Amino acid sequence: MQLLECMEGMNHLTVQVMPSEQHMHVALNGPMQLMCTAEGRNLVLAESQGGGRLISRPEQVGDMFDLFGILRAQALDPWKSAEFIETKARQL
Repeated sequence: MQLLECMEGMNHLTVQVMPSEQHMHVALNGPMQLMCTAEGRNLVLAESQGGGRLISRPEQVGDMFDLFGILRAQALDPWKSAEFIETKARQL
């Protein structure tokens, strides 16, 4: 339930759950962190089994941001994600 409290109390935090029925999605290669520097430069830290790599070339970063948009579209929206988390927490 702490996650739900964070979701409600932190306006900058968005949580979306990927349904387990969604067997194929763009994040199967591993987690990625999308970052923006104080100067406005976008970067991506892509992680995988072999380690992580920092992506800084604008065209590659753009591709990764596009993949993130696809990932968000495949996941439950934030409200349905909150309902899903509440349901699972009650089942514990």
